[in-house]
Amino acid sequence: MTKKPGRPLGRSDARAALISEAQRFFHKQPYHKVSTRRIAENAGVDVAMIRYYFGNKAGLFEAMVRETAAPMITRMRQAVEEGKIESVNDVVSTFYREMSTGPNLPTLIFRSMMLDEDDQQRQVVEKLFQDILLPLHQLLFQRLQEKGALRTDIDPELARMSFSSLMVFPFIIPTALADIQGITMDSAFLEKLAKHNAALLQHGIFKVQGDNTL
Repeated sequence: MTKKPGRPLGRSDARAALISEAQRFFHKQPYHKVSTRRIAENAGVDVAMIRYYFGNKAGLFEAMVRETAAPMITRMRQAVEEGKIESVNDVVSTFYREMSTGPNLPTLIFRSMMLDEDDQQRQVVEKLFQDILLPLHQLLFQRLQEKGALRTDIDPELARMSFSSLMVFPFIIPTALADIQGITMDSAFLEKLAKHNAALLQHGIFKVQGDNTL
């Protein structure tokens, strides 16, 4: 079999190993402090593999973020398309459950969006947010609107902001702040919080119905 031109010698699973190590490094360190050479060393491959698969550091970062988010986004879209999201509780519970499988992603996005507009990391994350995460979030909110769940005396734009806040904040809260309040953000706590926040939304911006079914 003819080898792809320019491909450096290395393990066949080099790409996956680089993505895995990139997740660890980018979640722990600011973008500008992450060394692609260190990522390659920890992955056990030649640094040339990064150039081959991703082009450069920005390409590796974008691939890492997209591939971290992809499974969660796919499962949430499937839930909507298959009609499994029929209530406010379904929306919140599904979102919390899927986001908890990759809890570092929202924090990484939030941290990136706080950087300067011309920062490369922020530009990559903004593109991901606009291409994938924003449409997904709009799809979830639209699903509730289509079901006629939104109260008629509530401003839809303000309702969407409240919805976003309750959905996202648990995943971007600083660990120190959670610790001060004696909160452990484990799956059991998130499950209870999902039900609590669904109830707040149901009694605040959505029409109240007996069993939360829309």
